[in-house]
Amino acid sequence: MYEKLRAEYGPLIPIELEPGVNAWIVTDYQTLVAWSRDTSNFSYDSRNWKDFREGRVAPDSPLLPMMAPRPNALYVDGVEHQRYRRAISDSLGAVREAYLSEITERYAGGLIDSFCEQGTADLVDQYARLLPILVMNELFGFDEDQGLRFAGAMRKVVVGVDAERANAEAERALSEVIAAKHANPGEDLTSRLIGHRSALTDEEVIHQMLLMVTWGVETVLALTCASARAALSGSVLPPGRAPSRTVLVELVDRILWEVPPITNFPAVYPRVDIPVGGGRVIEAGTPILLGLAAANHFYRLENAERLEEAPNRAHLAWGAGPHRCPARDEATVITIVALRTLFERLPDLSLAVPSQELRWYVTNLASVPVDLPVRFTPTNRRSPEETKAPPPSEGGRPSSVLSSLSDFLVRLLRGS
Repeated sequence: MYEKLRAEYGPLIPIELEPGVNAWIVTDYQTLVAWSRDTSNFSYDSRNWKDFREGRVAPDSPLLPMMAPRPNALYVDGVEHQRYRRAISDSLGAVREAYLSEITERYAGGLIDSFCEQGTADLVDQYARLLPILVMNELFGFDEDQGLRFAGAMRKVVVGVDAERANAEAERALSEVIAAKHANPGEDLTSRLIGHRSALTDEEVIHQMLLMVTWGVETVLALTCASARAALSGSVLPPGRAPSRTVLVELVDRILWEVPPITNFPAVYPRVDIPVGGGRVIEAGTPILLGLAAANHFYRLENAERLEEAPNRAHLAWGAGPHRCPARDEATVITIVALRTLFERLPDLSLAVPSQELRWYVTNLASVPVDLPVRFTPTNRRSPEETKAPPPSEGGRPSSVLSSLSDFLVRLLRGS
């Protein structure tokens, strides 16, 4: 598709986000990087969105949950951006990799226990979609009810189903979490954001949490699915045994080049008219979607020989410039632990259908399999000793492990 569009329009492609709402997609690697870094001529702040300012975007447009102005680190610039970004980066920086790996492995094991005796499973709905939700609930200190309500609401926001009402429900759940952490702070990310020296208001904390949790869940979901599909479709898996961590790291790096978890997001808004050749002009205030997947694709085509000789991590899967994803390391750790745990527990895992028969759920932002059916030799659940969680979490305080994983999963799936 992008090759056809580039043949007609070049690397800057005019599009409609919805009828009457115009935008562009940039698919050239160098241009995307340059514009992402050029804070003088381009802004991430959607208050600059001309169609939105002038009332051409309907109040109930499904674009608004993802593109309307918000006081969070992705949608603002300058000093305001630095203040939010610092709060997020410092809070994430306090999470040790060993702790993140431990809770990811614990929840991954619990999910595998729920289907390991059956010999078949859907890795999307029974594993990849649920694992990052459980990890985020733990990191942010949600209780079961808050986690269920927030996860269900944000899934609707991302897929555009009753998005306005769902967004309000997500914010209510986060307000409850914040109120609870004011009364009883812990070592979780919510408490760290509240207590950060940036002195965020409760509304600002809500918006940073919306950003961190939503994109954390959706990114890990897409990256885990793409990596698992690639491993099961190719020659990555050694016969009868789990791949090494090195193999999985290399696999995820390749997927970040070939199938980045976010396809065409975020958007930048030119502060001035931008001539783009052929008499065409991108008017000030017109959204330019960052075509991360397309830019990666064409860069790889143009530099195939060099990349084959010296593979690198110069992909754009995490964005570029000052708004590059601050949680990229955490997302990668969760994904690699998810894959390692899965293949260690189920070493003969295989796709139950040919790869080309998989169905896809495609949005403007990402492409995820509708399902990922697999088969394997049925195996026993872990023993109670293996499933027992350690009593303290980071900082020595009681862990917020969900009291009943199986009950939580049943309720979550029933509501999704």
